[in-house]
Amino acid sequence: EKPSTFILDSDTATEIDDLFAIAFLLYGEHPKIDWLGLSSAQWYHVWSGDSTVYQSQQLNEDLLRITNRMNLPHPLGADIIMGKPWGDYDARDSPAAQFIIDQAMALPPDEKMVVMCIGASTNLASAIALQPEIANKIVAYTLGFRYDFDGKFWNKDEFNIRRDLNAANYLLNTEGLELHEMPISVANKYTWARATTFGHLTKAGEMGEYLRARWEKHAGPDAAKWVMWDVALLQAFLKPEQAPEISVMTPPENTQRGVWIYTDIDA
Repeated sequence: EKPSTFILDSDTATEIDDLFAIAFLLYGEHPKIDWLGLSSAQWYHVWSGDSTVYQSQQLNEDLLRITNRMNLPHPLGADIIMGKPWGDYDARDSPAAQFIIDQAMALPPDEKMVVMCIGASTNLASAIALQPEIANKIVAYTLGFRYDFDGKFWNKDEFNIRRDLNAANYLLNTEGLELHEMPISVANKYTWARATTFGHLTKAGEMGEYLRARWEKHAGPDAAKWVMWDVALLQAFLKPEQAPEISVMTPPENTQRGVWIYTDIDA
């Protein structure tokens, strides 16, 4: 099976699970993907300070340096949400958006590219808004929302979605875009114990030391466990037999079309 061309878009400085997802890709062979690049995403909120995308970019570059992978393209994303605080879909041009456009446009006519957003989807939504014809050349995987499978309704009151609600709505509205969603209510099942994780990290050299220091600094010394939301989405993509999906309709306020949503994961 031919590997999927793949871009990972990450708000790496928000929490610690982003770094573990990236580190997993940087080590070992992953025959399912042809990794084209790692882009940085904004994650502004009242406690985050300014220029969040630059914080994410710095951590991305740290991980690439540790693994001698600075040759992997790592374009900078936008540092502001798509549109306006009350809505609209003004695209935010950035090196990351242009990288997505360039890679999609370079694909053969019968091929698609995977773009996985493990934070706000500002860069992907902006790329499509800037070059709408790439929508049918992309398979999008995003982490966010909550979903009630009994009532069949969406809940957009969730961290990644609230970081750029306009971008999330734009992707839901984009006909022709194959969209796969990992709701937080499913990803929450994937939790790592600090003691076990640190035991593994002692065997991982400089990367292990870096990840352990980040856990201790960000989560604090009393965080005995951590939900690895971003790793859950990555593993669901790499191991689809462990993560079932169903097709559901988009929320009623969005363009009505079918999208894919994960119903469970084998944690």
